[in-house]
Amino acid sequence: MFDMDNTTGLFTFLCLVLLAFWTLRILYLAIYRLYFHPLRHFPGPKLAALTYWYEIYYDWFAGPYPGSNTYHLDQLHKKYGPIIRRAPDELDVVDPEWFDYLFAGGRRDKYNREAVEGGDASGLIQLTRDRNRHRARKGALTRFFSKRSVVQLEPSIVEKVELLSQGVERYMREKRTLHAQDAFGALTLDVITDYCFGERYGCLSTPDFAAEWQNFFREMFSNSPFLRSWGWVVRKRENLPKWVLRYIFPDTEQLLIMKDGVREKITKILREREEREKRGQDANDTGLETPSGELVDIEVTEKNRRTIFHDILDSQVLPPEDKTQWRLTEEAYGMVFAGGFTTGVALSNLLYHIHANPEWLAKVREELDTVMPDPTTLASSHDLEHLPIFEACMKESLRIGCLFTERLAFQEPEEWLYYHDWAIPPGTPVSMSLCTLHADETIFFDATNFHPERWLQASEKVQRLLKYYAPFSRGTRACIGSNLAYVQMHLATAALLRRFELVLDDDVVRERDVDVVRDCVVGLPTPQSKGIRFKVLGRRQ
Repeated sequence: MFDMDNTTGLFTFLCLVLLAFWTLRILYLAIYRLYFHPLRHFPGPKLAALTYWYEIYYDWFAGPYPGSNTYHLDQLHKKYGPIIRRAPDELDVVDPEWFDYLFAGGRRDKYNREAVEGGDASGLIQLTRDRNRHRARKGALTRFFSKRSVVQLEPSIVEKVELLSQGVERYMREKRTLHAQDAFGALTLDVITDYCFGERYGCLSTPDFAAEWQNFFREMFSNSPFLRSWGWVVRKRENLPKWVLRYIFPDTEQLLIMKDGVREKITKILREREEREKRGQDANDTGLETPSGELVDIEVTEKNRRTIFHDILDSQVLPPEDKTQWRLTEEAYGMVFAGGFTTGVALSNLLYHIHANPEWLAKVREELDTVMPDPTTLASSHDLEHLPIFEACMKESLRIGCLFTERLAFQEPEEWLYYHDWAIPPGTPVSMSLCTLHADETIFFDATNFHPERWLQASEKVQRLLKYYAPFSRGTRACIGSNLAYVQMHLATAALLRRFELVLDDDVVRERDVDVVRDCVVGLPTPQSKGIRFKVLGRRQ
């Protein structure tokens, strides 16, 4: 006969056993991490040494906004010194002189907790842990993102900058407020999708620059603190029901649209490759034969133009598992996110800082007038990057703008690292912050404010500043798209400054709308930000 009392007693006993087991496990971890862990001698809060929940608390609950832990770490450095134990198994360093040492060449593996918990399964170049695997993946894309290749792409970028100008002129005629991020984001998203897939999204041709895309990117990046704390969501996101995705990500419809669109384009590229192989055409053939027998570069033909993903598929160094639909789709997501949002943020910040400082606006326009006497003819990026004042303003805006706020962590898998008298065991993740580097008052005076003149000093002084200047990171882990970003920034900013009279909207507040206060992998302003907005008063002659 069923005995309810015995069953209840057994259940209670099992619960007590589990409770005892977890209590002992927690005690064991606490004692080990505090007294026997290889990092036990490093300074820092005891709670940070005990549990990762310390970081979760300061990232989510202690600060004014989610994404505040990086700023808390800066405060900890002021208390404990330049090297601290930020988490049970991780260290963080604030020392400009150690920057090049940590970021040295390709000698270190990149560290991120999501990869550690789920294996090195990320399809993204920027999240690839192993240095050799990263070198192979990045090498397959080097040709497309080299400065030479980007310069060859310039006519295509100029075409899109002209569409941007037409859109701004439409806003002028309609007396509408121009949201800089929407406009510049439309440009950068069309550029990167055209470069990746041979087909642009067409954001520049819509009446509002397809503003829903930038809203979507902001919402997705805003969720980064959540994903940083609970990385399993990242790994399992493909398996989550759509209603769960909609709950976690309010703009999930746009996410699903993007995923389906990217997957479709990758599938098309793979199908075209299979058809070429069936026809007996060499899959690595980079040329087309015309009826006259002349061999022409396939890249110049719009219909059959090679894309980034053709190069990945044709790579001789990548293993087959790096050429699967899943891996290519993951890489495409990363490129669309990075190329379609961050460069637009950089452009918006640059336009803001120049207009918020009228004396520099006048100087930049004077330079632009010399290389663009006819405003309808856009100067080349080569000519623009040799304008000293324009270039100084761009450097200073990128320094202040803090595009990438996440503290980048590296591991030396086999050798000890040394920071002064501190010996760091092999395999220990050590992080540094680019934003903290750029805000160092011992290097950049009045670091939080816009001072382009610092880049116009004597050559030896500028060289010293450049040693600590890395808006797109440095070394083999630097952003692969930086050359493309610079060309877009030069051309788009020059076009708008030379052609239009813009004034900042009266309601733009730097502290609310511009300054970075949240670490969401990329730097974001307050959640209350209304964005950087301009009134388009007219055309310049």
